[in-house]
Amino acid sequence: MDIHYPTIDEPATPEYVLAVLRDEHRQQCEFDDAADREISLSFDSTIDEWRQACDLVAWRPLGRAYNELYGIDYSDDEWYAVLEPAHQKRLRDVCELIARHARRPQIRPSKLFGCTCAPAGAFLTVRSLLQEVGAAAEEIAPSTPLAAYTVQYLHHFLGPISQLAPGTLPVVKVHNPVYDAAVRGLLAGMLCILLSTLNAALLIAGVVLFVICHFITSYASNRPTSVEFGDLRTFRDLAVAIAEGSSAEKSGSA
Repeated sequence: MDIHYPTIDEPATPEYVLAVLRDEHRQQCEFDDAADREISLSFDSTIDEWRQACDLVAWRPLGRAYNELYGIDYSDDEWYAVLEPAHQKRLRDVCELIARHARRPQIRPSKLFGCTCAPAGAFLTVRSLLQEVGAAAEEIAPSTPLAAYTVQYLHHFLGPISQLAPGTLPVVKVHNPVYDAAVRGLLAGMLCILLSTLNAALLIAGVVLFVICHFITSYASNRPTSVEFGDLRTFRDLAVAIAEGSSAEKSGSA
């Protein structure tokens, strides 16, 4: 059953791209210990600061990743020009480069009982986005709980869905006790290795523990037991939040 409900795509602006980058950082800080929550991203942030804030990869894979994310096709040379030297280049140049050819999705309001309804349009848009990644969208109603879908499609909620109205979704709470325990095991293994000069058996124990926990973290990192976005419990809650955020953004830019 095809429930495709296309968005209205408009040219992206540097301000929109910055809002998405800031929102990515805000959410990442809630589940990634490598992210630096002390840094506040702005147009004047250096690439070094951005990289430190979000624990980013080197310039070449970073540029190629954003090509794919925004459906653009800049060359390595064009990305290098805005990303290096990282201590001098500013985030403004990155946002302007992306916005030059990127599109941003806008919610298409739906007609409900003869009236235009933004939350209804937001619901239909979210459902369509989930169908694109394999969700059984025909089973999703406004009253459907979010819980099972946020666990299975976490990256889509943090990506295309949140980008409908950047900064709108409450900060994510990812519960993953297996991953958390494995991280503690990694730290314990490293400690054993550091103390191995005192006892040779500690070296063996530390290496074994570190290797086992490394594989566990790799396996469990994308398998949380639950994912919550504040007080949002149903797709209706999510749709209302996105519609309100989108409306506030339009009012602010008017």
